[in-house]
Amino acid sequence: MHVTKVLTEKVRKALWFSSAEGMAFGAFVGFGDHYLVAYAVALQTNSLQIGILCSLPGFLASLVQLFDYALVQRLKSRKAVVLIFAMLQGLVLAPVMTLALVQGISPGWWLILFVTLYSVFGALIAPAWGSIMAEVVPASVRGKYFARRGSFSTLVTIVSFLAGGVFLKFLVSNALWGFAVLFGIALAARLISWLLLTRLYEMPRQEQALENVKASEFTHSLVSTNLGRYMLFLFAMSFAVNIASPYFTVYQLRDLKFDYFTFAILETASSVATVVAITHWGGAADRVGNLRMVRLSGALIPLVPLLWLASTSPVYLGVVQVFSGFAWAGFNLCTVNYLYDATTSHNRTRYLAYFNAGNGVAAGLGALTGGYLAPHLPFFLGYQLLTLLLISGVLRAAVSIAFLPHIQEVRKGSTVPAAELFHIMMGGRPVNRRISHRRFPALHSHEPATDKTDRPAAQPRV
Repeated sequence: MHVTKVLTEKVRKALWFSSAEGMAFGAFVGFGDHYLVAYAVALQTNSLQIGILCSLPGFLASLVQLFDYALVQRLKSRKAVVLIFAMLQGLVLAPVMTLALVQGISPGWWLILFVTLYSVFGALIAPAWGSIMAEVVPASVRGKYFARRGSFSTLVTIVSFLAGGVFLKFLVSNALWGFAVLFGIALAARLISWLLLTRLYEMPRQEQALENVKASEFTHSLVSTNLGRYMLFLFAMSFAVNIASPYFTVYQLRDLKFDYFTFAILETASSVATVVAITHWGGAADRVGNLRMVRLSGALIPLVPLLWLASTSPVYLGVVQVFSGFAWAGFNLCTVNYLYDATTSHNRTRYLAYFNAGNGVAAGLGALTGGYLAPHLPFFLGYQLLTLLLISGVLRAAVSIAFLPHIQEVRKGSTVPAAELFHIMMGGRPVNRRISHRRFPALHSHEPATDKTDRPAAQPRV
């Protein structure tokens, strides 16, 4: 009994510190990550360099995750991997800041180098962090917990990103050095995040029993298993999304001539919708299963780029961004949680490292394809990038239609009619009282053998 109480207290503290770390990480993303492409535009990098910036870092970051298992084995601690590379990722922002202040250099290629290191270090954190977290979050409430953590983190990202837009637009009059200030704040936020990451609770080594899934086994599973088909779906969707997604900022700032404040407001609209919607997505997924919610959000995601074709009005685009935030909240949350359900405690770290690698490769290839196509496409409604959005929307729909009917649920949920599911999504209680609301269970009922490998790479939005 005493052991159970000690374990419960450790789990509670781990979840609390993880939620706090998520908020610090949200500030890091809001002040830093979200402004990297805008920074490249302000540095007057050419189209080729922006294309490389939007594709090469993610591509290489995906490949290095294949070495994450070896790093864990060498350091004999997943937590050590998290702490080392979280610190390195933050420190890389220091040279990124200097590009705004140093004269007489070609900043584009240097920015590509630093952002590549930034992305690689961040990618190496993901599988180890997720593996640790899966051990302390009960499987039955993953949707609720990660929705709650994600909503807190996203809320901080919203405030940070919007504050950055106000700062750049009104306080420094779009001066380049303003970006250096934002990245300095982001660096400080990452250091706070790092301090909170030191409180991660890692299960004792003897309880981990990690299995080394060979590359040949993983490749074979892509065509022979339900999990493999699901991963192929995500890879294909990542490719379709990233054909257009990395160039969305370029479209707003270069083609539509939006100022940084308008740009920040539009992104904020999407983030606010995510915060509001993510808890409902998570609660519904816990009741009916993650796959059903993946299918629902998979039908909404193709509509997002197509809605951008109708108007260039900031007000209209704000409404579209609200829809985008709602759709992506469900897709990102439920696709990741399905992966956690579909893998076992012994092989999850390795499988999710393979997934992140494949997902990153698909994203990189998509961005490279988009970068190649963009200058060669015909104009649509006056803009070449709108043609790219059209292509991306059609491909997303094709991916959902081709893959989702052939994927099966791995965790049973309640059977809820479509009309009632919509009612639940809007925050209502189930009409059928036989479908009960499961309360958040005692934290000591977690699965000690469950191994959570990462914040698997979420799909970029557009």
